[in-house]
Amino acid sequence: MNLAFLRKSDYELNEIRWGDNLSLIKEAKTEISRRRAVGSWDGTMAVQVDAMAEMEVEKSTEYVYASGVEPIL
Repeated sequence: MNLAFLRKSDYELNEIRWGDNLSLIKEAKTEISRRRAVGSWDGTMAVQVDAMAEMEVEKSTEYVYASGVEPIL
């Protein structure tokens, strides 16, 4: 166990997890799963929500049926 990972933030561990060094990736994943198990959270990977951002409108799909065919609902 690499004790240096105990001082790293969640964001830093996530960056290491997607890196190139396989041994560090394994230790970072182990530390992330350990933190999940004990409920540790430093907030650096929290999702940032912008209240002023525009929302996407869902497009409704309208089906056209052949004449004389009733849709099954």
